[in-house]
Amino acid sequence: MNVARQPVLIFFLAACLMCVASATVRSEDSTNRVKSATDLAREQARQQRQNLPFAKGTLKGIDFLRHELKLKTVDGVRTFTYTPRTYIFRDKDKVTVDKLKIGEIIALSFNTGNDGVSTVVRIKAYGPPVPGAPPPGPEPSSSLSP
Repeated sequence: MNVARQPVLIFFLAACLMCVASATVRSEDSTNRVKSATDLAREQARQQRQNLPFAKGTLKGIDFLRHELKLKTVDGVRTFTYTPRTYIFRDKDKVTVDKLKIGEIIALSFNTGNDGVSTVVRIKAYGPPVPGAPPPGPEPSSSLSP
């Protein structure tokens, strides 16, 4: 009788080991995790940011009245419009436009509308501003005569 129990016992142990191994693999699989609505929204926002056009260069001017930034890139000087909804970061801190310095290296992502205006979505400021650069201020209007 012991001879008949031996193959059954081996089969039973092998089946138990397979069940335990597959349960371990399933618990480590991240696809079984249900994503919350917040996680899905964050992932979607991240993918949209990655698809936006990108520019990097030296900040040459800030026009606070027109809400415009002039950025010197490898393609030349470009003008971008910012809005109150534009996110501006220096390191991990969120800052305002008036904290940006002329001569500072910045990277930005933007949208271009049907009218050709490039509206900035996000700005990342890098490094300290260039020494001796003038402080940002409103640019003089060309329509006014001295």
